[in-house]
Amino acid sequence: MCKKTVIVLTLFAIMSLTYNTAYCMSVNLTVVQINEAIKYGHTNKRTSPKDFAEPWIVRLDEKSGWATLWTPYHNVAFKAKKAAVERRELSQREILRALHIKESLTFVVSVFGEYMEFARGYNAILYSEGKAVYPIYSYFPEFAEPSSFYPEEPAFVAGCVYKFSIEDINQNSEVRLLVTSPEGKEHEFVFDLVNVK
Repeated sequence: MCKKTVIVLTLFAIMSLTYNTAYCMSVNLTVVQINEAIKYGHTNKRTSPKDFAEPWIVRLDEKSGWATLWTPYHNVAFKAKKAAVERRELSQREILRALHIKESLTFVVSVFGEYMEFARGYNAILYSEGKAVYPIYSYFPEFAEPSSFYPEEPAFVAGCVYKFSIEDINQNSEVRLLVTSPEGKEHEFVFDLVNVK
């Protein structure tokens, strides 16, 4: 166990010496950033999921939806919150798994519709410095869940997932996520990666 901890701490130390992007979204977190994310998770363990994720959410109007960006920092913070709620220590293995998402930029987009199957076929394109980046992975549920407005419209809400290769994205810029329904309805979410951890 001691050897594993030394290896993990060495890895984090190397990462912190190699990468020093503290003021913008970083896929390679330093030891300081990892500890900061863990502290955020512990400090906000009783916070609602909506409020906890607020720094990583872009919202449209009340009935149009929102998008959540899952960065390595956000993922570590979320795992730390989960461990704190369960009254246990966050393991090194969990931290490494949380950091594993660094190869892609992952967005979870919640959209509203009028029937249970409305989310089938939603597409997304990410624009980084004017360049269109297409998802390397997409998921949309077959059936949406009742929304907080149910039975009023919009009656259903669905969470779609889109992953984009980090190699195609400038992490020190603003990106636009354009999500389009099969009927052609568009939702645009703008993320300033400079101000997102």
